[in-house]
Amino acid sequence: MNELPNIVDLTEENVREVLVEQSAQRPVLLDIWAEWCEPCKSQLPILANLVESYQGKFLLAKLDADQPLGQQLMAQLGVRSVPTLVFFHQGQPVQVLSGLQTEVALKEVLDPLTMSPVERIRLQVDQLIDEGQHEQALLLLQQILQEEPENQALQVLQVNLLLELDRVDDAKALMAALPADAAGIAQPRAKLAFYEMVVRAPQMAELEARLHDDENDHEARYQLAIRQVIADDNEQALENLLLIVRTDRAFREDGARLLMLKVFDQLGAGDPLAKLYRGKLFGLMH
Repeated sequence: MNELPNIVDLTEENVREVLVEQSAQRPVLLDIWAEWCEPCKSQLPILANLVESYQGKFLLAKLDADQPLGQQLMAQLGVRSVPTLVFFHQGQPVQVLSGLQTEVALKEVLDPLTMSPVERIRLQVDQLIDEGQHEQALLLLQQILQEEPENQALQVLQVNLLLELDRVDDAKALMAALPADAAGIAQPRAKLAFYEMVVRAPQMAELEARLHDDENDHEARYQLAIRQVIADDNEQALENLLLIVRTDRAFREDGARLLMLKVFDQLGAGDPLAKLYRGKLFGLMH
């Protein structure tokens, strides 16, 4: 008998409640196993890890294939071997996987089933952004915001998209309407600062020409880094700023280091590039 949260043994008494009623509320993963089955035992820790990491987003139902209920459901589902995993959603089996499965393979099925509507929209928007279709991403997001106008996470994402489309004034107006401590707002706020700085910066070609003539022209390198951030060439921008810090800490009263910190804010705390250059900057300072 399972006493762990989000894991239940399937019985004659609870089979309808679990597979029909429960799966209408959250996905149910039916694990059909047998005591004599070694692959079933190998799969147990994988399933236990998933139950823990998904924190109640799905229910794991255990079914002994050698019991009468197991034989009955296997016949109904067309299952002929163990281990077999059957994913139930909205009262219906939606996916069947036979044999020992990896955690990665199971996540590929679980992730779409356990996503909230907002998470599913975010995924669609992110896919459009990755494909460079920022206008389409913005339109999709605005349609959803008509239904969820108070969703600050989506509002912050809209600010980011407006900046990507160079609609700086619209982004400013939306940002002003959001709470100063809205989750994720620091990232677009930091990028907006670069848009405001770039107004005063010479064009990239002019700055590159100045550096070609004099590689120690720190002002040109600093202004070029601003242009590179706007162009999403953050790695080269950070490399240029790090070079200034390395050669002249007094430039603009430590301005290159301070600008690097703004780039880190714009990238976000978990960004790999931000982590890499934070480490480089820390090593240089110490």
